[in-house]
Amino acid sequence: MSTTTVPEGETDLGEAEGLRLVRIPLALLDHHPDNVRADFALTEAFCQSLAAEQQVPVHVIPIPADHERADGEESYRFWVTKGNRRLAAARSTELPGLLCLIDLAKAGDRAGQFIDMVVENDDDYRRGLTAFEQAQALFEAHQAGASRTRLQRATGRNRRQISEALTVGGLSAQARQAARQMDYEWTLEDLALLAEFDGDEEGLAEIHERLRWGGKVRYVVERVRTERAEAAEHARLRAELEQSGITVTEQLPPGALTLARLTDAVDGFDPETHATCGGHGVYFRSFDKTTPVAYCTTPDQHGHAVPASPVVTGTAEPAKADDLERRLVIEGNRAWKASAVVRQEWVAALLARTTAPRPVLAWVARQLVEMPNPLRDKLTAARHSPLWATLTGNFRVESAATVRPGRLPLLALAPIAVAYEHQLTVPDTARYTWRQDRSGPVGRADAQRYLSLLAELGYPPTPIEQAIIDGLPYRGDAPVDGEPELDSSVGGADVDSRSFDEAETNGSEPATDVDAWVDPETDCDADDGTPYSAAA
Repeated sequence: MSTTTVPEGETDLGEAEGLRLVRIPLALLDHHPDNVRADFALTEAFCQSLAAEQQVPVHVIPIPADHERADGEESYRFWVTKGNRRLAAARSTELPGLLCLIDLAKAGDRAGQFIDMVVENDDDYRRGLTAFEQAQALFEAHQAGASRTRLQRATGRNRRQISEALTVGGLSAQARQAARQMDYEWTLEDLALLAEFDGDEEGLAEIHERLRWGGKVRYVVERVRTERAEAAEHARLRAELEQSGITVTEQLPPGALTLARLTDAVDGFDPETHATCGGHGVYFRSFDKTTPVAYCTTPDQHGHAVPASPVVTGTAEPAKADDLERRLVIEGNRAWKASAVVRQEWVAALLARTTAPRPVLAWVARQLVEMPNPLRDKLTAARHSPLWATLTGNFRVESAATVRPGRLPLLALAPIAVAYEHQLTVPDTARYTWRQDRSGPVGRADAQRYLSLLAELGYPPTPIEQAIIDGLPYRGDAPVDGEPELDSSVGGADVDSRSFDEAETNGSEPATDVDAWVDPETDCDADDGTPYSAAA
């Protein structure tokens, strides 16, 4: 056993009795015959870390001379008392040997050997590093000269995980402190999402608030990210319109008519030439801040005579419940859009697995037998959808012949998942899926079955998806206290409700629901969702 010179003056250092640190060939090591661990839970990362010699020494005792050896056990000389999982991993990766601590003191202490198994592995005695601590250690190792490749090999983590750890390790002290205050079970992947908000106190505070509502951080970050992107795009569009001389108002002015209304009501009206009209202007609906809606302020004064029609009066303020329902539609549409981003990332990871989870095959078989609407409409075209590359990595069908049998159910699931995701996100009416007062390309029952499968496979549903799974109305991500009772239909407003801040409540135009099938305020045809140009 090698020795180290003790520094002068260090009189309290001594070598432990009965212990020797040596490297023992694997052929001489065996599991303790009374080892209580039933599952070694070997992971690729754990095995790789051993292969990179990043290993805590295992504790071994000499096998008693009177032990009766079975066939194949003749070469073993030591039993592992602490580190049987490491021994299993070493055998799995065919390592030549392990760093071992021979414990002669425990060789004759059978009771002590079992106590060691408890002390070595009990959570009360051992505590893993937090995500913050892991990130800091990997970051410092990188700063000290360890390359990303070395970190991957030594820890068994992949390139993405190392990148996330280094990102987290580089977070400012303020960002780390803000994350700790969020009382969330952080992973390195989750913490890495905060990098774009480092130094952004308002953004971190918004994430904190939403996490209090019980959401998952990936969904919460997507909500904050998309809403900010929408606000930035709105500001850009507004500035661009105003710079080009177009009047932009917060809502439809009294007496104004949208170009869609004028197109329907005035023979020969051409919205493409309206930009030169003195009454030309645009506004943005509260539920869509990135699509300008063009209107004419005073059509009668600009030669756009509108035939007489029944006048709908009633400019009174909406009831509080109506206002809440309208806001819920806006909230739900945004939540549905953000949920799709998070869900599709998870589905792509699912379809990339090497082995299909057990429930997949039976679910796929039932879907093909029942052939619900999403499959009847989109299954045959699934491989031609842009989502095919997004969710499958553009998997080549001809390579299916060489795929391991355990992965085949995932290949069968792929076009079905693409069909569902297309119908849940691409058509303009896909946003109706979460509502009970509207019908989208995917009925709620079919959406429930699809989302329930994903949840069974480990996907954490967002609040709006969980409402569909549970068959309950979605009432927003945040708990709302003291608000009026809403209509029982999902989506807040029922078919006949009105959207007052978007409505043309000027005494001549009826108010419309924000998601009406034929919505004269969207300036678009409900089939293709194409708006008239704001500058027309």
